[in-house]
Amino acid sequence: MGTRFMATKEAPIHDNVKKALVEGNENSTTLVMRTMKNTERVYKNKAAEEVVALEKEFPGDFKKIHHLVKGDNYRKVFQETGELDDGVWSAGTVMGLIDSVVTCEELCQSIISEAESIIQDRLANSVVAVSDAS
Repeated sequence: MGTRFMATKEAPIHDNVKKALVEGNENSTTLVMRTMKNTERVYKNKAAEEVVALEKEFPGDFKKIHHLVKGDNYRKVFQETGELDDGVWSAGTVMGLIDSVVTCEELCQSIISEAESIIQDRLANSVVAVSDAS
């Protein structure tokens, strides 16, 4: 849900990040810091690819990747430059389902409507099917 809420109008992040989330798909992420047993799924960009390469060369050596994963990079990407390759930043595979930047209210209404539909249609049908089998 965090990645989805990043692509809302109210999210205090750069429009370039929101655009990347909308344009991305489920293959637009990668895993970093696996060799440190602190795996994080991040947007697949030049910085993330460099982290993966450095981890292969220097497994478990945080000093080799610190400059790419440090928190200052988030601020730089999200609030200052919007330059997507300035560092690694968290993003989930849900990117493949994000097709627009909406308000938080619109997103929550959509989530509620979808949940209601599932409860009314799918679950109600399974209750009927179970009752019929009795």
